[in-house]
Amino acid sequence: MKKKIIAGMITAVLAAGMVMPVSAADTTPQENSVKVGYEEASTFTLTIPAAVTLSETEGATGSVGLSAMNIETTEKVQIKVTEGITDGKVTLTDVKDSANTCSSTVSLTEGGEGIASDAVIAEFTMDSALLTAPLYFSALGEVPAGTYSGQIVYQASIVS
Repeated sequence: MKKKIIAGMITAVLAAGMVMPVSAADTTPQENSVKVGYEEASTFTLTIPAAVTLSETEGATGSVGLSAMNIETTEKVQIKVTEGITDGKVTLTDVKDSANTCSSTVSLTEGGEGIASDAVIAEFTMDSALLTAPLYFSALGEVPAGTYSGQIVYQASIVS
């Protein structure tokens, strides 16, 4: 019987310890707030052709563009040519004889004027229907036999 009384008293003490004190003296409602937020960084992937094969007799096209674009509505992505275009042309050099060169005019329209070095060749926003822009390369004309190579460097960046 003593054990039952002691167990009952321990239970009563434990139950009383679990009760949270509540003050009913202040009837004014209390309120507070929590700030909720999220930030997603702007991202995109620049896509360029691995190679563009030029011809002596016909023009060629190579498209640059973006994929997986997720930018703010106040931003746009600009694509520029930063290297490889001089006076509107890309120069190709014979890999065995650097004195042998040929060139092709690079333009934004078929048969158009050559683009300037460091020119913005495309701009895209989140509302852009297409995310590609073609570059047109003119025919090379007569070229001595050889293997010719040139390079164009593009840069894409987010601007407000």
